[in-house]
Amino acid sequence: MAMNSLTLNILGLVILFIFVFSVLATVEILKIKQLLEGKTSRKVIHILVGNVVIVFPFVFSNLWFALVGPLFFVLFTYLTCPGSPIKKFRLKSVEEGHTYGTVFYAISLTILVVLFFEPEHFNQKNVIIFASFLPLVWGDGISAVIGLKYGKKGEFTIFKDKKSLIGSWSLAISSLVVVTIILTFFQINFFVSLYIGLLIAFISTIIEVVSPKGLDNITIPAVNALVLYLMFKSLNNNFNTLEERISKTTILIALCLSFVIAAASISVKALTWDGALAGFFFGIVIFGLGGWSWGAMYFAFFLIGSLTTFFKKKEKSDITKEFEKGSTARDSIQASVNSFIPVIAALLNLIFPSHFFTVITAGALATSLSDTLATEIGSLSKKNPREAIRPWKEAKKGSPGAISILGTSASLLGAGIIAIAGWIGSLFEKTSLFQNNTAILLLIITFSGFIGAYFDSVFAETVQCLNKCSICGKITEKTYHCETKTEYFRGIKFIKNDLVNLLSITVGSVLSITFVFLVELLY
Repeated sequence: MAMNSLTLNILGLVILFIFVFSVLATVEILKIKQLLEGKTSRKVIHILVGNVVIVFPFVFSNLWFALVGPLFFVLFTYLTCPGSPIKKFRLKSVEEGHTYGTVFYAISLTILVVLFFEPEHFNQKNVIIFASFLPLVWGDGISAVIGLKYGKKGEFTIFKDKKSLIGSWSLAISSLVVVTIILTFFQINFFVSLYIGLLIAFISTIIEVVSPKGLDNITIPAVNALVLYLMFKSLNNNFNTLEERISKTTILIALCLSFVIAAASISVKALTWDGALAGFFFGIVIFGLGGWSWGAMYFAFFLIGSLTTFFKKKEKSDITKEFEKGSTARDSIQASVNSFIPVIAALLNLIFPSHFFTVITAGALATSLSDTLATEIGSLSKKNPREAIRPWKEAKKGSPGAISILGTSASLLGAGIIAIAGWIGSLFEKTSLFQNNTAILLLIITFSGFIGAYFDSVFAETVQCLNKCSICGKITEKTYHCETKTEYFRGIKFIKNDLVNLLSITVGSVLSITFVFLVELLY
């Protein structure tokens, strides 16, 4: 029996090395013959080689055999990477990558195997390895390929690294799919696998965006593993404990509805492609995990916000064109800003159930719709607006942060709509926060959202970076105006419109939970 186990381990190592070196040799030849581009060849290796980790529990009966491959490839990747001290050893297929990106890749796998590998086929500790590492294998690989081909329009730079919106959301969706499939295969309940997939996709996308110089090959697996390990321990070493907390019907409805709305939004040009992917993802998380009241608030914000954006678009074009993004199709950055707090609340609420997460979400979405209506409806006002911090002074139409009676009224209405939507959604739930002290809760959500939106105007007038056109002299949020690069005028340079929106949404969320806490404390 021991001999059979030893034979299987050795055979597993032989097959592992044959497979990996076959992939490397094939891709290297294709790169030399210019049949593969540099970055594409690197990601092909990324995807094909990384999947070997899935078979580790089936072929290795102890940790030491499982470590042979990863440890060898730490040394091998160091000698063949673009930063190799021996130039002759450097592989053409990875030369366009980050200097030590492939080394970090091998180091990450090695550490995960050391910490979590178990020889039992379906031991849930192995799930931590798969769910931590596969987003790097598939998500990062696919995002790079798609980003290179289709991401030029949505490019952005962070830490001197060029990235793309469509690439980032390709990472999220591919990570969601692969983690859900693999975890389901390893006997984790499908809906629990889907939840973990959503969580890991969200984390991986954020980490990939903010990680510089190939460090995502370490940071993505590291952060994922830490989160999953803490979750694993909080669930008494059994991920399937979450099954009873998930509404399967709600998840399925959220999947279908989010897909339909995302597809429709692309067809009417309400969202860009990356914006639609983001909306689809956020819809599943917020509605699927939060429930009917959360879903009603989220879709009310999205649908009404989209309708008002295109309402009398021509009449308000002279004003909205001065805004950083105007009344164009919404991209994933805007979707992310509006959904960031509700998504975190939904993901945490499943692990640590609390009605405060519902309050936080309501305050965030009330602020988002309140601000949207203030801008889109307020732009139609015939009268000159006023400054938010000095309402007795008139401001020019289109001035960032300017407020009007029409816009302020629309802002209050928007916050109220979210509150009512949450209450209507709660009618489909067995238990809901909205079913207790309904009137007080509706007032708190409306007021918090309204004040949060007002702070958006205050931030726009005080800390947001504004530029001045050297041709016409207009103060604008835009980097280019009159086909000329604008000059810095005032504000904090890194605080753009999207960050101002996130700050105001945070204000609305904090106010809502503060008021509810005080009401509960007093009564």
